[in-house]
Amino acid sequence: MKHENFSKNLRTLCNNQVSVAHVCRKMEINRQQFNKYLSGQIYPSKYNLNKICQYFQFSEEELNLESSQFLKITSKILQSESNSEMNVFEKHLNLIPSKNKDLSRYEGYYFNHYYSATLPDKIIRSLIHIYEYKNKFYSTSIEHLWDKENGDIQRNRTRGKGAVFYLGDRIFISEVETLTNNLIQHTILCPSYKNIVDSLSGISIGVGRRSSHLPAASRVEFLYLGRQINIREALSNCGLFELDTKMIDSKIIARIKNEIADSESMLIANDF
Repeated sequence: MKHENFSKNLRTLCNNQVSVAHVCRKMEINRQQFNKYLSGQIYPSKYNLNKICQYFQFSEEELNLESSQFLKITSKILQSESNSEMNVFEKHLNLIPSKNKDLSRYEGYYFNHYYSATLPDKIIRSLIHIYEYKNKFYSTSIEHLWDKENGDIQRNRTRGKGAVFYLGDRIFISEVETLTNNLIQHTILCPSYKNIVDSLSGISIGVGRRSSHLPAASRVEFLYLGRQINIREALSNCGLFELDTKMIDSKIIARIKNEIADSESMLIANDF
């Protein structure tokens, strides 16, 4: 293949980026066109080649080197980058004294219930998974934003990836919405003091998903499902629900109401 080295080297560089889609957005290059560069089907025009060289800070000659030669010059650069801003941030994260032994009992799948920030007359039930990977804890969440009771032609889905920490006898979850990468959600949960975890209550802070993106806080209730579940079946039970729905336990609905008592000055999680 005439430009095989270029496509291999470009793939190497992209593997160290957030995603190919992220790279295309930053360079303002069509994703389908860029995929052809990655596969070696075509070689970039001078205009797009200049964009690629500027973005990755490599010359055209360097991008067309034999892959083994290219790896030699990139390994040092990538190593130095990994030790710069991102590595400093990771060091700060590693300093957080999260008690992983305490988090291990919370591993598994949960239904998360909360009032919709953009549809105040609706309750959302999403699916969230808390799991351990290489001695750290992470979360994956999925929202199905369609009406489960009345039917909904327009179906929207969101996904989140996050980190989970146990600090000061509280569970902290910080998630990024991965389909658009423009939303961050922070959740703080009270731990369970029962022998068997059944539910967790807390507060979630984020922004509405519509154009206003107004910051909002909401009570949340996690209902534990287990460490091994039928994910397809669980997702089929997620979606938007009416406030008086019979498909969600009335006790859960009562616990997620965003009401502030006369004796309170702010929204506080239910811890009882």
